[in-house]
Amino acid sequence: MTKPNIFLIAPAMDCKERNKAFGIKLPLLGYPAISLPMIAALTPDTFTVRLVDCANEPVPYGQPCDLALVVGQTHHMPSAYEICDKLCAMGTKVVLGGMHVTALPDEGLKHADTVILHEGESVWQDILADFSKGALKKTYEGGPVDLATLPPIRRDLFNNTFYHPGEIIETTRGCPVGCQFCAVKDFFGSKFRVRPPEAIRQELMELFGPRPPQAKWKDWLAAHWHPDIPYFVERRLLYVMDSNFISEPAHARAVLEVFKELDIRWYGHASFNLMRDEAMLDLMAESGCMSVNIGFESINQTNIDKMGKHSNKTARYTECIKALHDRDIGVMGTFIVGFDDDTPAVFDELADFILENQLETAFTLTLTPLPGTAIFKEMDKENRIFSKNWRDYDHGTVTFFPKNMTPKQLHQGMRHVWKRVYSWKGIWQRILKKPRIRPFFFLPVNMGFRKCTRILSSEKVWPTPNQKRPSA
Repeated sequence: MTKPNIFLIAPAMDCKERNKAFGIKLPLLGYPAISLPMIAALTPDTFTVRLVDCANEPVPYGQPCDLALVVGQTHHMPSAYEICDKLCAMGTKVVLGGMHVTALPDEGLKHADTVILHEGESVWQDILADFSKGALKKTYEGGPVDLATLPPIRRDLFNNTFYHPGEIIETTRGCPVGCQFCAVKDFFGSKFRVRPPEAIRQELMELFGPRPPQAKWKDWLAAHWHPDIPYFVERRLLYVMDSNFISEPAHARAVLEVFKELDIRWYGHASFNLMRDEAMLDLMAESGCMSVNIGFESINQTNIDKMGKHSNKTARYTECIKALHDRDIGVMGTFIVGFDDDTPAVFDELADFILENQLETAFTLTLTPLPGTAIFKEMDKENRIFSKNWRDYDHGTVTFFPKNMTPKQLHQGMRHVWKRVYSWKGIWQRILKKPRIRPFFFLPVNMGFRKCTRILSSEKVWPTPNQKRPSA
């Protein structure tokens, strides 16, 4: 009996040039989405499963496909809907999932047979059973899944030519903060959930195994270049994809002990709350942490307070960065521009802050009112959103009227920050001047972002918006 074929599809943007900007391969930053290989791990072997990453390969429409699951972000949706329409026309049963269709399920149902609301792992077995009976429902309401019940993801489905050497893992889910611009709390829930440290240890031990004895040439590299170099050679590299790795401190410490025991190098995301625990910072360094991505969001405390991220204290940002640098941990700072208290002065102020504090990387994003977020509802009610073309919801395009500047000023100002930060002078000041945190890693990463900046600044790819605020 022939097994039904399932395609698990991660769509890309419908603009080749914009895809190129976000698809530049960077060391330790080129990883697949983890949701689809997890779904694959939950699929019984009575089905044949194929993972399709549209950022790197086309959908194989010419091959048989009985059931397809398509999961993308808001700026992927025009492409995702086109994929769904083509597959439906071929007779494939199509399921859509993700944050966007959770916020706008009726829109998704115009292009698919079924939509999943919230986490798909908890309803995937029901979907497969109903598909086998020919009785798919229009909507499946997923609930918070118990991470202890999830198996390791299907890494065997990855085409390793697409990604950089290294592994990816998830250790927690959920967020109680509820920032106005973010849909994570609504999608994953406000309660932190954790994966058992022993399950993490077992999975990582199967991936990495004990560290091999060091050859003399590796010792030479470690002594004369940097101690991390052998770990890159051995590919003992891990990306922890959690929104906030330290969300549950006791759990985080247990996982850090696992990383320390395995003798690997890793990086991940953490909130500003890590400043509260010096011992946690020390353990992060001891466990092989190379870098932490922190959502600083804004250098204006009024913006921070209004967005609801009360843990962030802008007066302590410099102290936080120094504490990490003192432990040889790089800082990847994420910032958003376009909040109601931002004026045109914010762009140079932000660039100055990034350069003076020598952030190893800085992701400066345009505020984007994503469907399902509080800020979308607020701006939509105030008629401030002038574009609902989802391809523009890529965090590099202005889709609304800012309060204290024009869309044109916001567009050009964000690019001004990138140009200053990733200029040759900016790279030298942040990466090559002391304290010089892991320059062998961050220099090529910054070179990649410099290439991104050139594409982001292209008028052909990202034209400057000229919308005028309507008269009152």
